[in-house]
Amino acid sequence: MLSLPAAINSLGETLFSAGALVVFLTLLVYADTLRRVLSRTLPAAAKTHTAFVISVYPVVALATLCAVIVPRAQLLAEAVTQGVFMAAVYQLWCLLVAYCGGEAELIRRVKPGSLNPRVGPCCCWPCCRLPLLTVNKRNVSFLRVLVLQLPVVQGLLYLVLLVMWAEEESLYEVNYMYLQPVVVLSILTGIWGLLMTIKMLSTVLASHLVLGKFLALQAVLLLAKFQGLAARATAWYSLLPCNPPLTPTVYANLMYNTAMLVEMLLLALFARALYSREIPDLTDTRDESQPNQVCVIEVSTQKDLTSSPAKESNNNNNIGAIADETKVSYKF
Repeated sequence: MLSLPAAINSLGETLFSAGALVVFLTLLVYADTLRRVLSRTLPAAAKTHTAFVISVYPVVALATLCAVIVPRAQLLAEAVTQGVFMAAVYQLWCLLVAYCGGEAELIRRVKPGSLNPRVGPCCCWPCCRLPLLTVNKRNVSFLRVLVLQLPVVQGLLYLVLLVMWAEEESLYEVNYMYLQPVVVLSILTGIWGLLMTIKMLSTVLASHLVLGKFLALQAVLLLAKFQGLAARATAWYSLLPCNPPLTPTVYANLMYNTAMLVEMLLLALFARALYSREIPDLTDTRDESQPNQVCVIEVSTQKDLTSSPAKESNNNNNIGAIADETKVSYKF
């Protein structure tokens, strides 16, 4: 039986080199996007959250390249992809709040609007008849909890899967499908909370390209999940060749990882176009309109040089020259 290094031919070496080049380009795009974001007139908190959100693409690309070079690191790469995405979703929620200047300022700007829970994925159910909610601190904190559970729950689940895989790979394969309902429910709940927040702020952050930034991040999860499922299906149904030690699973993972590398570069370019645009700083109070103070100066000058006593009907006293009598009044 050939060893793994002997089975890697020139085509494999070319693939590794091309993957490394794609990762390098993704890192360059990330650095350029970060430079543009830091040069904008935005709150420091918004810049910090933005830096974390756009770091998803190079981190996922690096983890994927490791899985290409070391096939046994596939599960670890998937765990990193899942974990960094879930953390980035919460950071995106915090970014929306930072755009508004904090939770208190968000509530002030949204009122007298309402919080509509009838958004995807909840609105996909025919029985969804949830009432509109008042925008207050309690409900905003509820949205934060919905999104925050994503990295917590997903991290714990993947920790359990990694422990099973380290103990016995067959144990992981048997229990993987049983944990998927919990994974899906956690993801749908977190996305529901984020979509409610986006719809609530659709008017306040109309010029901040919020929906595009959400889609650029959501694409990471969709591509990872659906392409990973398709890759596993090709291995399950023996659609790929088996040349030991290169099994159909190795071939499937190689196809999946190659596609992910290219897609992360494209998504990084898309995120660069979104986050590089100028957006208004809602926390900057210098441009807010101040109450106008109107100053009206009314000046009337009366010069009467008449000295004729005939012009006085009720007074026989002679009036001399009345000169330069000035009346000034100020109104504010």
